[in-house]
Amino acid sequence: SYYLIGQDFSRPDIYWGIFKEIAFALCVLLGISLVIVRRYASNLTEILDTQLAAMDEISRGNLERQVPILSSDEFARVAEKTNQMMVGLKERDFCRSSFDQYVSPEVSRKILNDTIAPSGELVDVTILFCDMRNFTGFAEKRSPQAVVELMNRYFTEMEGVIRKHGGVVLQFIGDEIEAVFGAPEPDDKHPDHAVAAACAMRSALRQLNAERLEKGAPEIRHGIGIHSGRVLAGNVGSAKRKTYSMLGDTVNLASRLQALNKKLATDILISGETRKRLSPSNLQLRSMGRHAVKGKTETVDVFAVQEKD
Repeated sequence: SYYLIGQDFSRPDIYWGIFKEIAFALCVLLGISLVIVRRYASNLTEILDTQLAAMDEISRGNLERQVPILSSDEFARVAEKTNQMMVGLKERDFCRSSFDQYVSPEVSRKILNDTIAPSGELVDVTILFCDMRNFTGFAEKRSPQAVVELMNRYFTEMEGVIRKHGGVVLQFIGDEIEAVFGAPEPDDKHPDHAVAAACAMRSALRQLNAERLEKGAPEIRHGIGIHSGRVLAGNVGSAKRKTYSMLGDTVNLASRLQALNKKLATDILISGETRKRLSPSNLQLRSMGRHAVKGKTETVDVFAVQEKD
């Protein structure tokens, strides 16, 4: 500004000097701006790459990687919210995995998605009941820890076989297993799959007993009853606690057939209704005649599933 005091503005070189000074100042400002923008762009790229990498890990199911907070601006808030989201997802997955240990995954999905009809629904299924024999006497002679260890091993083996054949374990009742085929997901061949599961459970028990005999432990025996028909499927219980259950005569008859194994000295019994629905196969069935079962006014056709030759 002192340079301009007392100058003769009629001279053209004065304006040229002013122009050069302004141009120099603009160049300096432009250079500084370019440096700032370049550094900001570099930082922005690094932040975005970190954020995208975290999102990619989340999409792959890895919720352990936290997004580092590299600034104190809006991007820091995005990183913080992303970290909070991953914590929430981890808690959700933990709750779901814990839930699945108490309820079959197929049932838990219907519960969490709220797709179970409040008043229940009539579905055509095959019910399988499996009961361990002489469990009371076994438990009386062993410690609670040994009993629990055996039951967990036995249930793990049987539940794995049932799931492999498309069945769902509804509940463990003492030493008994209640399973359903054809619900909650529909299955047109649920009678075939239930009987195939029973035969596979027989083989799994034989393998388990072979291991027990090597250790000098007594064998385990069980009986299985299978019946097909319509049931009412839905949430049953109080206002504060419910379970996904199957209700109806089909369930009761399957349970009665399971108990009938003791009288007939068999291990797998199916009803005449289930037999009529089975697809043609080399399954060996033996008619056990008609039998009266508790809760039924008429006798029921019963067939034993025999070992293959």
